[in-house]
Amino acid sequence: MNNKANIKNISGVEEIFFEIPPYQRLYEWNKEQIQTLLNDIKTKIDENKNKEYFIGNVVVSQKDDKYLLIDGQQRLTTLFLIGFYLSYKNPSDQPKWKEFIMQSDKLRISMPIREKEEKVLKEFAKFCKDNQNNERKNDIFLQEIKKFPQDICQNIPQALEIIVNWFEENIKENIKENIKENIKENIKEFSDFIYNNVKFVFVELAQNTDLNRFFIRMNKRGKQLEKHEILKARLLSKITNKDGKTLITNKDEKTLYAHIWDICSQMDNYIFQKASDRKISELDESNKDTIDTIIKESFDKPNQDEEEREKFKSIVDFPTFLLHVYKLTFLEEKQNENNDKNFTIDKNKLLEIIKIEEKESTKTFMENLLIYRILFDYFVIKGQDDEENSYKIRRLTKNTKNNTYSISEDSNVIPELAMVQNYLRVARSGMSNNHHHWLTPFLKFLDDKIELEISCNEVKDSNKQEEFQIKIDDCNITTNFKDFLNKLNPNENIKKELIKFLENLDTALAKEQAKEVEINGKKKDLLEISNEVLSNLSNSDECIFTNTNEVKIPNLDQGTATPHYWFYRLEYYLWKYSKMEYSLENNVKLKEIKLDNKTFDYVASSFYFRNLNSIEHVQAQSKAQEWKNDKDKIDNFGNLALISSSFNSSLNNQDTQDKYLDLQKYINKDSVISLKLWLIYALSEKDQSKWTFGNAQTHKEQMLEILKKSFESS
Repeated sequence: MNNKANIKNISGVEEIFFEIPPYQRLYEWNKEQIQTLLNDIKTKIDENKNKEYFIGNVVVSQKDDKYLLIDGQQRLTTLFLIGFYLSYKNPSDQPKWKEFIMQSDKLRISMPIREKEEKVLKEFAKFCKDNQNNERKNDIFLQEIKKFPQDICQNIPQALEIIVNWFEENIKENIKENIKENIKENIKEFSDFIYNNVKFVFVELAQNTDLNRFFIRMNKRGKQLEKHEILKARLLSKITNKDGKTLITNKDEKTLYAHIWDICSQMDNYIFQKASDRKISELDESNKDTIDTIIKESFDKPNQDEEEREKFKSIVDFPTFLLHVYKLTFLEEKQNENNDKNFTIDKNKLLEIIKIEEKESTKTFMENLLIYRILFDYFVIKGQDDEENSYKIRRLTKNTKNNTYSISEDSNVIPELAMVQNYLRVARSGMSNNHHHWLTPFLKFLDDKIELEISCNEVKDSNKQEEFQIKIDDCNITTNFKDFLNKLNPNENIKKELIKFLENLDTALAKEQAKEVEINGKKKDLLEISNEVLSNLSNSDECIFTNTNEVKIPNLDQGTATPHYWFYRLEYYLWKYSKMEYSLENNVKLKEIKLDNKTFDYVASSFYFRNLNSIEHVQAQSKAQEWKNDKDKIDNFGNLALISSSFNSSLNNQDTQDKYLDLQKYINKDSVISLKLWLIYALSEKDQSKWTFGNAQTHKEQMLEILKKSFESS
């Protein structure tokens, strides 16, 4: 017997009774966890009371007439306890809730080794059902909880108190009759929503499952069915063959699109790196890629700790990537429907956002998923071992000895494109609505430039076994994979266009941030500008970026309050101009500035972007008379550099000469942590007495000139 799974709600378990097995802990959810569940439910009702809300898995194993609760006990028990309150508070809903919490003399969730707890809850269930007090006051409910004996698990009465207090705080009662009726209606909304719309994946394990081993393994992994796995089952269920007109059978179509989904979901691998990714085998006769099978495979996978760890690190996870692709596929349609130009990327709302009903739309989405995943792998940075300097754009290369494809750890095929992406990766990392929104328009721009086209042909081998072959640009990936990889090597002009596109996208937002006058009380954010660019990309007659060269840089003399973005932007253009014939005001070429016999272009060649979080005052206020008692001088942008907290701590209260010795350690060990800081020492010649306010002001003016030049879009 295989594991069985389906989706249930409270109304779907009316005839099912659960038992907490001896090896399970009893109940331990705290105030924060209970309130989070109730707050989430309230949010879902406010958004759309007809939508579903998934709370995860409930894994069981049948034992006689009951089901042992293997996983999901805490969530299900919380719903069970909420049911006590709703049964008490809302008499009109009592018939359904009283049957849920207890039928006859049987609790919905029994605790055979906790006889006292079970006895107390049975008595409390009778109170909730039988109390004839029409007002059903909260204080009476609380008083009854206070009668619970002290020798039972106190988490249960505490949870009941948390539940009633939450309702009291979030649904205020009032003496006025019309208000009271409204409150009742609100409670009824909660009651109906929890009973019908709060859903979970009900997994019944095969009867021969070793429960102790399964329980230990499951708890070690903390495994829960992911939202994208539920989404996979939903979408594949849409791929049916109702009209009979397709050349490919329903079964085989599901095989193809399930395979596409599976290879795309492994974000820390390079797609098609494995030969098995390029070959699509025939689907067996079992009910594959339904919720049932997906859950079985999910639980049957080996422990992740026992698997070989992934080699590369994606800048986005799979649920986030799905939302980017959904946005690219249906943005125009969704904007027309909802007049919503701010399609957000929120993986916590994956199941609520991605709604596709038609078969052809589902297939289009899946095919776009493959195309954008290929572009993502070969034109977007991936990291390695969480090292900041490991984020590069790599390519698969063929090993002629064993006919396999691998990736060189050191390779970086388009370093200039990797650098601008690394800059964007860290420059706005603190923005709450970031989620790499630059990625959406960039993938669209890539798609326009590379123009990959996918087709899937059904073929038969010599054994008459049906297979599919994915072809891109008429290149069969299985037989001509090398030719396919060659198609992903753009010419130099396209490389330059990709770099300039990302620079201009970032510049468009920076110009908006630099504006002093807000329109309609606010400035555009990254999401709005990214969406505008996306919309304009579909119309080649429109200018995507405005070329406004005159930009007033905001006041950057704010000390530790200076926005980090402007430091990151400056570092990027310092690096960029180090490769050019850029001259400062005194006609000194930037790349030829020297410090310790090292030129700036040499130092910049090993520079890479890090996540930095500390602003360093090069000249501390306590160290020089000229700077004392003048905060404006100390906080001057010329006296500031963005560095790491650990480096900042090591520099604390040192002279500029001593600070430079520490800076040298970073230069000699790896690479300079800040190009701006390096230039400060070059300007002062490492001599503290020469790092005057005048020098800091000169440095500030030079840096502002570079920032102004960076706004000259091409």
